[in-house]
Amino acid sequence: MATQEVHDQPARRQTGPISFDLSAAAATAVRRTTGMLLRHKLLIGTVVILGTGLAALVALRMTPLYTAETLIMVEHRKNKVVAYQEVVTGLSTELGALQSEVAILKSPAFAEKVVNKLGLMNDPEFNAALRPEKTDWLAYLYPKTWLPDSWWNAARGDRAEVQLTPEEKVANEKTSVVEAFLYNLAVRPQGRSYVISVNFDSEDPRKAALIANTIGELYLVDQLDEKFKASKRATAWLEERIAELRREAKTTGEAVEKYRAESGLTSAGGGGDTILAQQLGELNTNYVLARTKRQEAEAKYREVSTLMQSPRGVSAIGDVLGSPLIQALRQQEVELQRKIADATNRYGTKHPTLTALQSELRDLQGQIRADVNRIVQNLGNELELARGREAGLKASLDQMQAQRDQQQQSTVALKTLERDAETAQTMYEALLTRFQEIAGQNDIQQPDARVVSEAAIPLNPSQPNKKIIVLLALLASGTLGVLLALLREQSEKGFRSPHQFETATGVRSLGIVPSIPRFGGSPAAYAIDKPLSAFAESMQNLRTTLLLANPDGHQRVILFSSSVPGEGKSSIAAAFARICANSGQKTILLDCDMRRKGLHDMLKMENRRGLYEVLSGECAPSEVIQTDPRTGLHFIASGRGSALPQDMLGSSRMHQLISRLALEYDRVILDSPPVLAVSEGKLLTALADQTVFIVHWGKTKRETAMAGLKEIVEAGGEVVGVLFSQVDIRRHAQYEFPDSGRYHGYRRYYAN
Repeated sequence: MATQEVHDQPARRQTGPISFDLSAAAATAVRRTTGMLLRHKLLIGTVVILGTGLAALVALRMTPLYTAETLIMVEHRKNKVVAYQEVVTGLSTELGALQSEVAILKSPAFAEKVVNKLGLMNDPEFNAALRPEKTDWLAYLYPKTWLPDSWWNAARGDRAEVQLTPEEKVANEKTSVVEAFLYNLAVRPQGRSYVISVNFDSEDPRKAALIANTIGELYLVDQLDEKFKASKRATAWLEERIAELRREAKTTGEAVEKYRAESGLTSAGGGGDTILAQQLGELNTNYVLARTKRQEAEAKYREVSTLMQSPRGVSAIGDVLGSPLIQALRQQEVELQRKIADATNRYGTKHPTLTALQSELRDLQGQIRADVNRIVQNLGNELELARGREAGLKASLDQMQAQRDQQQQSTVALKTLERDAETAQTMYEALLTRFQEIAGQNDIQQPDARVVSEAAIPLNPSQPNKKIIVLLALLASGTLGVLLALLREQSEKGFRSPHQFETATGVRSLGIVPSIPRFGGSPAAYAIDKPLSAFAESMQNLRTTLLLANPDGHQRVILFSSSVPGEGKSSIAAAFARICANSGQKTILLDCDMRRKGLHDMLKMENRRGLYEVLSGECAPSEVIQTDPRTGLHFIASGRGSALPQDMLGSSRMHQLISRLALEYDRVILDSPPVLAVSEGKLLTALADQTVFIVHWGKTKRETAMAGLKEIVEAGGEVVGVLFSQVDIRRHAQYEFPDSGRYHGYRRYYAN
C-alpha cells in the first residue's frame, strides 16, 4: 500500500500548469555538465596528462625542419620582340593555367631533375638506405614491432618474392628519394596573384634554401628547354612541309601549263584572251564585213536590174552606178544630142552633118549600153563572190564557235588546276615566310616566368611547432577525456540518488549514508567513535525518520534488507542499532544471515551460540544474548549451525521469538540476507513491522534493485523507504538532484 501511495505522488506533482524558465534551465544544464566533469575529473585529468605528455615527448623527439621559400611570378605582360604570332605561345594566367604550373613543379619528373642536379641520391636525409640504424623508444609504439615478422608474413599470406634486377633496384631507390623529396615540397599559388610560392623543408637550413632556389632555377631552364624543343620541332616540320609544298607548287604549275597547251588555252600576247578567242573575234568581224558587203552588192544589183527594165534604162543606171566612164560617155552623149539639136535647127533633118552626128550618137549609145551591161555583169559576179565569201566565213565561224564551246569546258578544269596551283604556291610562300621568322625567333626565346624572390637561409625552424602540438594534444586529450566521461556516465547502471529511485519506483527516500574513511574501521565502531561525523548523522537521521513514520511506537521490528550481497546492509544495521542503543532506546540486533555470519565480527562479539541454537531449541534466548559494552546494545549472533535456514526463519519459534522481543525492546533490528540471493530474506519481511531497503549508491544495477524491491513487496513486506549506502558525498554533491550536496555541502558541521 505504501508503494502504491508513493507511486501516485509523482503523478499528482505533474498536474497543473508547468512553467519553464529558459535561464534557469540553462543554468541547470551548466551545473549538470560541470558536475559531470567534476565527477570524472580523475579520468579526464589522467587522459589529458597522458595525451599531452606523450605529445610533448613526441614533439621533443621530432627533428626540427627549416622551411625556405622561393617566389616565382608567371609573366602576364609579354614583351613582343617581333610582331608575329609565336610558335610557343605564352602561358595563360588563368587559375587553371597556374594550377597546371603548380602541378609541373610538384611532378615526379621535375623532382627527379632536382634530385639529379643536387645529387640527393647520396643524401641520407632523402635516401633512407644511407641512414644509420638507431633504436628509438617511440618505435615501440608502432604495432608492427610487437609481433615477430613471421607472424605478420603468415597473416598476409605467402606471396612470391619479386626478384629485381640491379637497374630496377636503383630505379626503385630513386623513386623513394623522389617521393621523400616531394613530401618536403609545398607549391601553391598566392591568392589571386600571378605568384607561385615554392616552400621546401629540410633538416639543414642551407640545404633548404639551396633546394628552393634550385627549383626556381630549373623551372625557368625547363621552360626555355621546352620552348627550344618546340621551336626545333616546328622548324623541322616547316622544313619538311616547305619541301613538300615546293614540289606540290611546281607539280601543279606544270600541270596547268601542260593542260593549257593541250587544250589550246594559251594566251596571245600579254592579254588574258586565248588565241582561239582572238581568232574568233577577228573571224566574226570579217564575217560581219562580208555580210555587209554582200548586202550592199545585192542591193546595188537589185537596183541596177530594176533600172534596166525601167523606161529610163541606161541613163538611170549610169547615174546609179556613178562610173566615170559611163558619166564621160553620158556627157559625150549629151554633147552630141546638143549638137544634133543645133544641127537640126541650123541644117534641117536631112543634112549630112546631122546624119553623121546621129550616127555618132548611135555608136556612143551602143558603147554606153555595152559598158553598162559589162558593169551589171561585174556586179553580179561581185555579188556571187560576196555570197561565197560570206558563206565561207560563216562556216569557219561556226567551226571556230564549236571549238570555243569545247575550250570553255576545258577552261573549267583549267581554273581548278590554277586554283590548286595558286593555293600550293600561297601555302609555300606563307610557310617560307614563317620559317624565316621562326629561324630568327630561336635566338630570342625568353621564359614565361621569373624568380621574384630567392630563398634566404631560414634562421628558425618552421616545424615542429611544439606549442601548437602541445596545445592541440591538450585540446584533443581533453575532448577524448570528456567523451570517455560521457561514455562512463552513460554506462552507469546504478542509482545515483534516492530521488531517482523514488521517481522510478514510488518508494520514499530515507536518506543517504556516506561512506566512512578508508582507515576509519567498521561502520558500527565509527558511528560511536565519531558521533559528530556525517555517517553518524545519517544514522541519527534514519532513526528520526523512522520515529516520525511510527509516532505511536507500535512498529518496533525493523528489517534491513537488500537485493544482493555487498550493499552495506549489515554494516548499516549494526551502526543503526548502536546509535539507537546509545540514545537510550532498548535495542536488540539479530543476525538473521545464517549463511554469511559476519555481524558478530563488526561488533567484536562471539558467535558460539546464537539464533540457530534458539530456533533449534538448544538454548533459550536469554542464553545467547550478548551486550555491547560501549552502548548497551543487545545482540544475538547467527549461531554456528546453518542447515536449512529458510525452515528455521519461517518456523513458529521464529515468530514467537520476534513477538517476545517486540514486547521487551523498543527496537528489534533484523539483519536479513539479500532477497535475490536466498529465499529466507523474503520470509523475514513478513515478521518485520518496517523494512528498510538498502541500495549501494551507484553500484547496484537499477534492474537488480527494482527486482529486489518487488520481491519484498510481493512477500508482504512493509517497505518504509530506501536508504542509499556507501555514498561518496563529494561526487554525490556534483549531481543535480534535490539531495545533492547533502552532508558535503555542510561538512563544516561534521567531524571526521
